[in-house]
Amino acid sequence: MRLAPSLVPFVTAFLATPLFAQPAPGASRPVVMMCQMVDDSGTGWVPDFLMLTRQTSGPNAGRIEVFDAVLQNFVHRPIQAQITADNGQSRSYGWALAGVRNAAGQRTERLDYRLTVDKADGRARMTAIATGYENTMSGHGICASPEPGSGLEPSRPPRR
Repeated sequence: MRLAPSLVPFVTAFLATPLFAQPAPGASRPVVMMCQMVDDSGTGWVPDFLMLTRQTSGPNAGRIEVFDAVLQNFVHRPIQAQITADNGQSRSYGWALAGVRNAAGQRTERLDYRLTVDKADGRARMTAIATGYENTMSGHGICASPEPGSGLEPSRPPRR
């Protein structure tokens, strides 16, 4: 996946992990999926770039987290995402923000996000729905793993 030049500083800063946060020797690194999106709604609520990670070991093994510019602005850290649907063609992820206010001062109790990624080619669709408002904000893009040959991730960990 090639990122737009304007996203390189954001991605570089986001991926710069402090030494203390590196996996312990022998521990598995998280599985990463990055998505470059276009905000079709023009509202700014669909981020240009987002990243999902799935922890592969330790006490949080299987946990999926999402991070993007919207989350950076409101909560300053990644938040947990859930797999909401998974079939042969696509996988969907969901997460939500509470108590969001836009630049015009409009407030919503909850902003629900859904990202659906096609397994075959990484094409992605995103929606953001604000509780109490009728419009659905949407975007489209492409998702891929930066690890060569790792496919589209993160997925559910294998069952034991």
